[in-house]
Amino acid sequence: QCLVGSEMCIRDRYILFLVLLLFIIPSHAQHRNDQIIFKAMQDELKRNLDQLSLPDVEKPFFISYSIGAIRQYEMQGVLGAITKINNQPEQMIGSVNVLLGDYTRTSDSKYQGRYKRTIMPAEADYDLIRQCLWLGTDVAFKDASKELAAKLTARQKEISTPEEARLTDLVKIQPVEKIIVPEKPFVVDEEQWKANLRTLSSIFGKYPELYNSSVTIKGMDMEVYLSTTEGTRVKQPVRYICLQAEASTRTDDGIQIKDSYSAIANIPEQLPDMNELKIKITEFAESLTKLRNAEPVTQFYCGPVLFEDGAAAAILQKNLLTQNGLFAYRKPEDRFTAVQNKVKPINSRINMKIIDNRITVKSYSDLDQYNGKPLYGAYSIDAEGVVPPKELTLVEHGIFKKMLNGRVPGLNCEETTGSSKYYAYPREILYTTAPGTLHISADKGAKPEMLKKQLIKIAKEDGLSYAYIVRSIDPTASVIYRVDVKDGKETLMRSADISSVELKNLRRLAGISAKEKVTEFMLDDYVLTSMIYPSALLVEDVEINKTTVTKESAPVLQFPLSEKVDK
Repeated sequence: QCLVGSEMCIRDRYILFLVLLLFIIPSHAQHRNDQIIFKAMQDELKRNLDQLSLPDVEKPFFISYSIGAIRQYEMQGVLGAITKINNQPEQMIGSVNVLLGDYTRTSDSKYQGRYKRTIMPAEADYDLIRQCLWLGTDVAFKDASKELAAKLTARQKEISTPEEARLTDLVKIQPVEKIIVPEKPFVVDEEQWKANLRTLSSIFGKYPELYNSSVTIKGMDMEVYLSTTEGTRVKQPVRYICLQAEASTRTDDGIQIKDSYSAIANIPEQLPDMNELKIKITEFAESLTKLRNAEPVTQFYCGPVLFEDGAAAAILQKNLLTQNGLFAYRKPEDRFTAVQNKVKPINSRINMKIIDNRITVKSYSDLDQYNGKPLYGAYSIDAEGVVPPKELTLVEHGIFKKMLNGRVPGLNCEETTGSSKYYAYPREILYTTAPGTLHISADKGAKPEMLKKQLIKIAKEDGLSYAYIVRSIDPTASVIYRVDVKDGKETLMRSADISSVELKNLRRLAGISAKEKVTEFMLDDYVLTSMIYPSALLVEDVEINKTTVTKESAPVLQFPLSEKVDK
């Protein structure tokens, strides 16, 4: 116990005061920023809703403002040296949505989750924010009046189907007020990551066949403020961090192969530790080297193919997580966008079989872990201010039950499921339909080793001497093994053109794995999404042929690293 008035007691109290100040000041400053931003948004919302008008133009019935406060991070290492550091300070971006008409018929004709972008000040200044919102609202209002007129003309010319024309244009929701504060801060230790990238990128120095290698860490920490004339006020984080290793190689017959490995999370401390990253990047480099030296596919093949791991995930993502799959789709009602969009939605197949009877598909919004593994796609409120249900069954034993949707009704999906998620995009506030986590489960699944036996059995019945196992699908770096039906021996192949596996090919699968895996990925390149999926799918009648990739001439000189290794 210190004595009152002693130098030791005074020093300890001073240190304690400084520590408390470090916590109090940022929190207080952030709270003050929140107040300024929300007040500026709401004051300008009220003014524009009350006073915005032009002769012979409808007044707005709905206005929403979105403001994002963004910090970006990027560092890159190449062969043990740091080649890029781009840690940008906080900046702000804004978006304005002005709708004329009413909930039944709005001026929106594109239904894209993309609105009028507006500049924002570099800091939370009340007057400047209002000025930026005023300018953006003025442009958005004038554009909305033109868009409404064009939309009414398009409806007369029946660009949309009669069924779609009868739909309302916007779902009414209950206003929500919610401030979401992340449990953990987004912290990039620059000096530590410099050391990490030097270590990780130097691994490629041991593989002289690989060139253009790099290891990059990049991410974004964004806080999005949403305020609407309906009364919704929401602040929520949108963040991600990605570590990516890339490398290229060239085969002896002149084909360039480029591949990558990535790990994705919400914040840096959730990435794998350095020991695991060193193992993963070493495995990646060795796999790419083996692929370079593998025998190319030269003969046409049509028969059973076992898709495992990343290949199985890619097939399920491509067929389910799109507007051709489980995402609701509303056909645009302006001629240009309607022609550009080549979407074939399956919303007419509600209550019909779309996939193998053993498969059930569920969407989870805020589920943040599964069997001890974290799920980074979790969210509690969507980009339009809708609180989503925690769980939705989309496909039940192969039967199509429900689609994921935002606030724009579609055929057979007229209610919102709260599935609009923000893009992690630094230049504009956008959102799209996406789940937090998609869980694809299989009843009566088989053990992975039994699926290989089933693959060989079907190949023999078809009179084939070999079959294929595909473990990843990539334009130049697909990982594919030829399996001898006599002894089950696997031979790595390369330069294969694998036919697309469509949803119709998944209606009757020859086999499904009982084992499940978890993957994290950026849907549409910008929306952090989680997926739990069967680790393998056995599909019949898949075509595999030699690739048509253009061959390249060899460099005049060797890669300098290979000369160094030779010496």
